[in-house]
Amino acid sequence: MHLDEIVARKRADWARIAGVPSLGRERPAPAVPGTFAAALRGAEVSVIAEVKPKSPSKGQLLPLERAVAQARSYAAAGAAAVSVLADTPFFGGSPELVGEIATDAEVTVPVLYKDFLVDTRQVELAHTTGADAVLLIVRAVDDALLRDLVQTAEGLGLDALVETFTAEEIDRALAAGASIVGINNRDLQTFAVDLENSARLRTRIPAGVLTVSESGIGGRADLTTVGGHGFDAALIGENLLGAEDTAAALGALLGVQIKEAAL
Repeated sequence: MHLDEIVARKRADWARIAGVPSLGRERPAPAVPGTFAAALRGAEVSVIAEVKPKSPSKGQLLPLERAVAQARSYAAAGAAAVSVLADTPFFGGSPELVGEIATDAEVTVPVLYKDFLVDTRQVELAHTTGADAVLLIVRAVDDALLRDLVQTAEGLGLDALVETFTAEEIDRALAAGASIVGINNRDLQTFAVDLENSARLRTRIPAGVLTVSESGIGGRADLTTVGGHGFDAALIGENLLGAEDTAAALGALLGVQIKEAAL
């Protein structure tokens, strides 16, 4: 399952939807602009830890009934933020799952709403969950829609992590007004991973723009490497989800010993 197929499905689904789907409640509190961005700033590279129930390439990764506990574990072990999959057919998440985690009292860090956004109404839906930020994938949209998505997020008080894979996509992200740029080390067409993609492209992003390296980070050495390239944060999912004790694995990534698993 490649990005083009996923995006085509999303466009078709949202073409059939009238208005913004209701989660049966209003956002518990107004979004505070810059909450997610502020969490990524620090002396060392931060970790955005991901709650991803499944993936097209790896299958089931996390039972849904453990998803909230997983997010709590990440927060307790030192993650700067938690990314939660809102996509159902391909990744097994949902907007409701994002809402559960974003409003959970023990998840004390900002939450990123991660989906394949092709319509500004999806940003509005993300806002209702209580999330602090949304992921936008440059390759999934044209320039005009990318600007609209960034501006819609900003208007609702949400940060936008704008994901890129090539130098040209970085230029498009910056032209759209991105203040947080992610460089994905996974080619979403082939799913091949190359950590050097972050190293090659980091210098294209100017000072003042927050940077996130995404995918392919397997341990503390990799995290130190992307930090050495000047990244503010790294988004890590499958390498944590595959660990026997994810809290301890996250602690090892951060160079902190976790005495008791939070899960």
